[in-house]
Amino acid sequence: MNQVRLAAIAGFNELVRELNGDPAAVLLKAGLSPTFFADHNDDDMMGYEKAEDLLQTAADATQCSYFGALLGTKQDIHLLGIIGYVMQQSTDVRTALNELCQHFSLHVKDAATISIDIVGDYASFAYTTLCPMKSSQQSSELAIAESMIVLKAVCGAGWKPYAVNFTHKAPENITPYAKIFKVPVNFSQDQTQILFPKTYLSQPILQADPVLNKILQNHIGQLKSDAKQDLCSQVETLIRRTLPTASCSIENIASLMAVHRRTLHRMLKEQGSSFTELLEKVRKSIAAERLQNSDITIIQLSDYLGYADNTAFTRAFKRWYGVTPIQWKKSGGQ
Repeated sequence: MNQVRLAAIAGFNELVRELNGDPAAVLLKAGLSPTFFADHNDDDMMGYEKAEDLLQTAADATQCSYFGALLGTKQDIHLLGIIGYVMQQSTDVRTALNELCQHFSLHVKDAATISIDIVGDYASFAYTTLCPMKSSQQSSELAIAESMIVLKAVCGAGWKPYAVNFTHKAPENITPYAKIFKVPVNFSQDQTQILFPKTYLSQPILQADPVLNKILQNHIGQLKSDAKQDLCSQVETLIRRTLPTASCSIENIASLMAVHRRTLHRMLKEQGSSFTELLEKVRKSIAAERLQNSDITIIQLSDYLGYADNTAFTRAFKRWYGVTPIQWKKSGGQ
């Protein structure tokens, strides 16, 4: 499931305003609610393709082709959440970067990877997009700009890379990139990467606290365990949340997950499921729970579950349990 934490695009509204744009209009044009950021927190995830689309929409609306790169300069290492704290408590730079590679899926899930390699006298910090998209320019430039800040945070204020490379072709105006990255920027390269002297890898992180590092490692392990909740469980949770509001549709669920409807349909299909099947499963479960544990009427329950009428609900219930809701309730669910 290709997703990225919203912390990666923190400050989006502010930058759009700074560039004389209207954040609400940009969000609407990208198919999101004008209150999207107010309705979510930094740890919430959104579809990676949707994030790229939002960044490109903002770039077009503000006539700032390097919007993603510029947004990246507004961040700090804490955009990575607990991963950033673990990095700061690592013994040296190499260990810190290995921690980032190992736990990166907590920040970007299934959509991109980070790798550290040695190229001659230089270390290569490479960012590779995994999901197929028409263009990944904005998200790649955002990631590299943010990575520059993360690297400086662990390497020290004096850290300076040798070069920045991108796989996408050069935009018409490359002048802003020299100002943003302050090093040579090359396009149409084999990798999207930051090259810097490999000697930095062995540099110790002086403020590292081994006791705090152990505490953070335990916490990050729990987070990774929790993150294993599969897609179907996430969708079921959202179905339960939206059923009472009469807004339970695949379009709305996809919007809440910040992915396109077609993307959600495809991802569920890959897991051998569908929105219709999950909706049926949740309705069946709630129907039994409410009939057994409350005084709700059949009509009220039918409305709650989003059925057009009482007859449709009764027909579905009999298909599930072999009896009508009234018969089931009288028998105590036996």
